Amino acid sequence: MTADEYIQAAPTLVLYDSLTKTRSVLEQHQNVLVSVSGGADSDDMVDVVEHLKTERQRITYVWFDTGIEMAATKRHLADLQEKYKIEIKREKGAMPVAGAVKSVGYPFYSKNFSESIYRLQRHGFEWEDEPFDVLLKKYPNCRAALRWWCNNYKDGPHRPLQTEIGSARGMKEFMVKNPPNFLISKRCCDEAKKKAAYMAGRKYSADIQFTGVRRSEGGPRSTAIKSCMADGAHGKRHYPLFWWRDSDKKAFEVAYGIVHSDAYTVYGCTRTGCAGCPFAGHFEKELEMLHKYEPHLAVAVENIFKPAYEYTRKYREFKNSL
Repeated sequence: MTADEYIQAAPTLVLYDSLTKTRSVLEQHQNVLVSVSGGADSDDMVDVVEHLKTERQRITYVWFDTGIEMAATKRHLADLQEKYKIEIKREKGAMPVAGAVKSVGYPFYSKNFSESIYRLQRHGFEWEDEPFDVLLKKYPNCRAALRWWCNNYKDGPHRPLQTEIGSARGMKEFMVKNPPNFLISKRCCDEAKKKAAYMAGRKYSADIQFTGVRRSEGGPRSTAIKSCMADGAHGKRHYPLFWWRDSDKKAFEVAYGIVHSDAYTVYGCTRTGCAGCPFAGHFEKELEMLHKYEPHLAVAVENIFKPAYEYTRKYREFKNSL
């Protein structure tokens, strides 16, 4: 199938427009780095790139090993290499997740919450339930995190957003009574993946990096990114699937015969990535699945994330008792 035929076969207008845009982006760049995760969106992106690339491009596919990836994902990478006759290079992060959590902090609840808690911990916060003005005098260099803690925002009273502590029922009361005795942060992702992606871009002299982010999937990445193109401190990026809705994704996969890994088709996962990550609100179900299909990995992540799991379970018990 030629590139023209591939685009013409798009079953929705959103897909047709995005494929046309991606083809244009490819034509304008020589060295393209494609981040492959082995997940569902990544599968779609690889198919798009392989059908729209030209002989002019040098395409480098890279997978970042966090140290807690499922065997199903690794098998799928081999399947992708065989299907498309490509090489997917393996790169490691600045440190694996197991080392990162001990060094920079454990994930808890959400990335926004973890970052605010991290900043409070860095300033020796004592988890006091005091007004914002009182706490600001005691911790003058921690204004943003104190606003989070006190639900004190410049735009006045409003229904708490998901990024604010007031959105988590009983969270503040829980933390006042049960201050965390371990370091919390969102930064293990930086050490295990983000820094690796930046270094890979430099290593392979990439003009642009492709990543399979979709706005409709939600989460901090999809809401922070405003367009399918970005040009920032870490170089130029393109998100070929950015505008795809869930219905577009489903239509694409039916039309082009995309097959996902066993993690989806056998295990029943709805996401892949760092196995058992505490940021996934349903990590208990994920642990159940891992014990069934990949027991060695289940034991490993239970040890790696133990403080975060225990603290989350304790918070849930507290919340349910209110």
